[in-house]
Amino acid sequence: MATSPANARPPEIPDTQPETEPIWVFESQANTDLRRGAPALARACRGAVEGEHDGMTGANYALLTRDADATLLPWPQIKASVARLFDTMDAHPTQKFCIVPSARGKSEDEHERYTDLFHNAPPNCQLTGRMLERLGRLKSVRVILLDANITIIEEERARILDQYFAANAGLWNAEFIEIVSIGAAQSLVANAKYATARRYRHRIISVDAARYGEHAAQVRELLSVGYATKLVCLNDPTGTSTGTIIGALNLASTSGLQIDDMLIQ
Repeated sequence: MATSPANARPPEIPDTQPETEPIWVFESQANTDLRRGAPALARACRGAVEGEHDGMTGANYALLTRDADATLLPWPQIKASVARLFDTMDAHPTQKFCIVPSARGKSEDEHERYTDLFHNAPPNCQLTGRMLERLGRLKSVRVILLDANITIIEEERARILDQYFAANAGLWNAEFIEIVSIGAAQSLVANAKYATARRYRHRIISVDAARYGEHAAQVRELLSVGYATKLVCLNDPTGTSTGTIIGALNLASTSGLQIDDMLIQ
């Protein structure tokens, strides 16, 4: 693994950052575009600063992967950025670091190459679900159930989901299935009932509402997509998707999640 120069000192963790909450590691670009995705939330809620595009910024770590035009940097440069990140993690072994989904997409080959840079990540590095899956370190399938634009008819919803899981469970070859919930309370309740009835695990990512305030739902969505490996969009073809749903689908796409669309009439 490449390392930083001997005279380089790993950045300090801010005194206000509790060790119980991970440092966010978000991919950055040379002009520090903090207007979308995880960088925008890092600026709004976690002290990220414009102009700080490589290293600690607030309660975050900006991992430089793109140039000022948002073009992916050459892989040797990205590898060097990851090595600097690992140096910081090694310097703070009791502090967890959480890789959060990128605001910009990659091809499947780029996702694979990027993930491979983390195969020797320090133990305090929390990888995304898709990264763990690509590295062969995940025993579960983590599926977000996203109700796009429907008034839920519980029996029909369950029937469609049963078909989906019956068709795919054998292909996944996972030890267990985990339902990941985001969105409205109605969907969370429906997911909990469905998961309990089918003996699947169910996860709702917890978020500190006092810290994130009006951004809490967006933070939960970001962390949920980072945790998950797949997304199933339950969709009424006659309905209209909200901006929130479109945002969740875009985030899942840039994160490399497999997205399946299930129609409920």
